[in-house]
Amino acid sequence: MKKSNDTKANAPTKSRREIKKFWTDEGEQELSETSRKKRAQIIEAALETFLQLGYEGASMNLVAERAGVIKQTIYSHFQDKQSLFREVIASLTVDYVQNALQEPELINKPLPAVLRKIAETILARHQDPRHIRFVRTMIGEAERFPELAKLFTDTTVRPVLSLIVERIKNQTIYKFDDPEAFARVFIGTVVNHCLQQHILHGKELLPFDATRLVDELVAIVELHRVS
Repeated sequence: MKKSNDTKANAPTKSRREIKKFWTDEGEQELSETSRKKRAQIIEAALETFLQLGYEGASMNLVAERAGVIKQTIYSHFQDKQSLFREVIASLTVDYVQNALQEPELINKPLPAVLRKIAETILARHQDPRHIRFVRTMIGEAERFPELAKLFTDTTVRPVLSLIVERIKNQTIYKFDDPEAFARVFIGTVVNHCLQQHILHGKELLPFDATRLVDELVAIVELHRVS
């Protein structure tokens, strides 16, 4: 019996990871956190690869190498290169805007404050040099790969338009005969400013203070206040 006790005492202690079954809540949480980090790692590597080589030149093999994973790991997160590209677009644009709108102080804010936040968030995104490079890459690839233009529209423009239309419809202080038309005017104005200032060298050729632009857009909203 003593020998048995000694054997048990000298046995290596199993780690929490070994003891914990993967189907427990704690196990799933840890696995999910690891999975999220791996996914973010892949997206970051994909962004740099697309920026450097364009859509056609980027390969899943190179993304895997830069992310420090095997190619099969990428396919466990993304169906194909287009799916990965879609996620890169979302991480640079829509996710950025939506995350900014999750701030608690915006929950009960009136429509003008929410729209101002959306505009300022889009403008701030265009201060990121990598985002500017990515937009340039998208414009350069659009003619050769029209499906990317559709992908970009479906992943960026459409969700933000829907977000604004939803905010308009979920309030009663301001009335718009055509919420979608206003959303297009609003987003179109902000995006055009970003393209003109940051892509077409407008900061040097035709500079304009973005604050003035946002102030004017918000002032237009007040014209739709229900009397």
